[in-house]
Amino acid sequence: MTLQPGDQFPDLTLDSLEGPVRLSERWTKQPLVITFMRHFGCAFCREHLIQLGRSYGEVRSAGGEVLAVFQYRAEPSNNFCRSRGIPFDCLGDPTRAGYKAVGLDRGERKEYMGLRIYRHWIRAAKVGAYVGRPQGDIAQRPGTFVIDSEGQVLLAHYNRSSPDNPAIADLVDALKRPTLRPRA
Repeated sequence: MTLQPGDQFPDLTLDSLEGPVRLSERWTKQPLVITFMRHFGCAFCREHLIQLGRSYGEVRSAGGEVLAVFQYRAEPSNNFCRSRGIPFDCLGDPTRAGYKAVGLDRGERKEYMGLRIYRHWIRAAKVGAYVGRPQGDIAQRPGTFVIDSEGQVLLAHYNRSSPDNPAIADLVDALKRPTLRPRA
């Protein structure tokens, strides 16, 4: 099961430092860019976080907010992001129920290791994203979604491999698009 534009995004409950957060409480305030990360040591997840952080003003100008989701509890997820100057909320999904609900399962080894992957490390390093110590399930697939203020999927990006992050311009363009749902 993968989500497509026009689908309803699941109303996930994720962990924050303040307690459980229902995503519907966030998307009713404004559209969201929700990015599910692999693990703390993933250079490409770090690259995506850095790029989202650098483009945060552009996302906000387009009317959106960013949330990053990690396969850990809220405290280590938040600490990881704050130590890197990430300006948006980083939430925890230690059971990975949210990953499963949006169709992000475990990838094959070739998606995160091998010569075809290693050559992308140079690109990641150019923005200051380096490989860290792997923690958690390193085979967890990442993905990024843009959700409108009614919970409708505007963009669904399922990474085909670890370095396959969506372009920030595509995320911002999706935020600027009119909703796909007919208005009453």
